[in-house]
Amino acid sequence: MTSQSFIYSNRRAYHWLMRGLYGRYFEDRYRTIAAQVPASSRVVDVCAGDAYLYLAHLRHKPVTYIAVDASPQLVAWARARGVDARLIDIWNDDLPCGDSVIMQASLYQFLPHADRIVDKLLAAARERVIITEPIRNIADSDNPVLALIGKRFTRPSGGQYAAQRFNRESFTALCDSFPELQNLSNLPGGREMLAVFRGRATDDLTEAVTRFEV
Repeated sequence: MTSQSFIYSNRRAYHWLMRGLYGRYFEDRYRTIAAQVPASSRVVDVCAGDAYLYLAHLRHKPVTYIAVDASPQLVAWARARGVDARLIDIWNDDLPCGDSVIMQASLYQFLPHADRIVDKLLAAARERVIITEPIRNIADSDNPVLALIGKRFTRPSGGQYAAQRFNRESFTALCDSFPELQNLSNLPGGREMLAVFRGRATDDLTEAVTRFEV
């Protein structure tokens, strides 16, 4: 990873930016995602950020939770709060296998190779992959301040990640290209879509080994 943006190196800044982006729908989106996770699941949350999904909405559910992120600061913060958080670069590292593999509002970071990331998530999931992705983005805002925040400060690694974003049509097209797609819907507030896919991992697989070159 190269130079990391302030947002992804400071938990407080990260958390309050997320609250600002989702406003009054902040908790509703997490509740909707958590409702997709059955009890007794092994959950792998990829690009988990500050692991808020677990700390606020899955902690009291009988699940095994693993947070995966490329930010050393956010991983350390989550570990200090008892979360099994792992420092993993999804481009190059293997993912832990889980019953439910989740990626929230992060797939755009891997454009134009987002399909390869979806493949990797599917290979790590025994039962389901849950992806949420913004289709209305502050990077496209007419407000220059909001657009600057969206384009510069929500990129976890300078130079490695594209500045592209999804819209409804492009995200729908990507999801439809996978035969494992089971459901595609809007999250509360209409800013994000939620896609649920059938996983590909076999029952006896303990770790997903999927590497690729970009």
